[in-house]
Amino acid sequence: MVSRGYKHTIAVDTEGRVWTWGWNNYGQLGAELPANYNYPQDVSGLKDIVAVEGGHWHTVALDSKGEVYAFGHNFYGELGSGDREHSEKPVKVIGAKDIKQIASVGYFTLALDKNGEVWAWGDNNYGQLGDGTQTIRTQAVKVKGLKNVKEVATGWHFSMALLEDGTVWMWGDNPFGQLGLGDYEDRLEPTQVTGIPKIKKIACGSWHSMALSEDGEVWAWGHGKNGMLGQGKEEGSPSPVKAEGLNKVEDIGAGCFQSIATDEDKNVWVWGENWNGQLGTGNYQRMTRPSQCLINLEKGVHVSEKQFSGMEGEAQQWVNQGIKEKKMPDPADGVVQVAYKRADIPGNYNQKPKSDAGYISFMTFVRNNEKFLLSLLLNIILIGIIIKIRKK
Repeated sequence: MVSRGYKHTIAVDTEGRVWTWGWNNYGQLGAELPANYNYPQDVSGLKDIVAVEGGHWHTVALDSKGEVYAFGHNFYGELGSGDREHSEKPVKVIGAKDIKQIASVGYFTLALDKNGEVWAWGDNNYGQLGDGTQTIRTQAVKVKGLKNVKEVATGWHFSMALLEDGTVWMWGDNPFGQLGLGDYEDRLEPTQVTGIPKIKKIACGSWHSMALSEDGEVWAWGHGKNGMLGQGKEEGSPSPVKAEGLNKVEDIGAGCFQSIATDEDKNVWVWGENWNGQLGTGNYQRMTRPSQCLINLEKGVHVSEKQFSGMEGEAQQWVNQGIKEKKMPDPADGVVQVAYKRADIPGNYNQKPKSDAGYISFMTFVRNNEKFLLSLLLNIILIGIIIKIRKK
């Protein structure tokens, strides 16, 4: 399996070894500081690993015995080691036993044990640990009131759990309605999401949430100004809404400003922000409704004539070159198809984002540094008063 953090990537091979590469400013690669790696390197001290998760600047690993290890940034207790010291070497998380699933985004981690109970540690400024407090936890604590949990997921400062009975429960930060509770109030403990059918799969983006129903429908809520709720609108919703035009969906996923789904025919559907071509549709258009990606999980590159007509000129040239070299059939014949062949579509990486990403980044910075910014403001006011008094 593979996972990713803010600027690092983690992979587990078939022998249970962990490989990492990318940024290593806090030891999140499990390698000696301060070196970054542009190639995979083996993490020593870990074996029989079955799952990995990348937090913002830390990494979490689960072994076959149900024990959890972490390394990297630890200012918020993300490593669960009982202290707040960063570590470039894997350390065992205290209090996490018999774990079968881990989920981590930002500065905290959730862990689901074999008894269906959920444990959490790390940052808790918005109640994302679900223990009824806003206290940072440097070792695993039990999330309140949850039993028979099937799956957990994490967003940026908020958490999600799917129970065996198909109900969804959420807690933590809620400025965009990402908890799906009909309001914008934070929750310190798990609260049930209503207005959705029985769910079989969940996913969290940075500020939006997704749920896949047992009958293959996709539901979403939270931030939606970039179209990632799939309703044909550039607006969010604090309550669940159904993504348009999707059925017989088998799996879902969520990114920062994007959503993704795969159906039983192995088609990949994408929607949301697309300023760097991240949706893989052959253009840079924001999609507010699910749109078919150029990849089919069985057939490889798979382009319809309609898709071809909506592609950027550079992407059309790529297709035409493939046809000329007889690597692809003509779209007029129905589809362009290259089974599992990698083909790089040129992209304009200098395009300016067409979204409110800057606003969200600014607001995230403010929310994460409220105490510091308030202290700075008060000091500036105090200095101004002192200067004014001295002038008199």
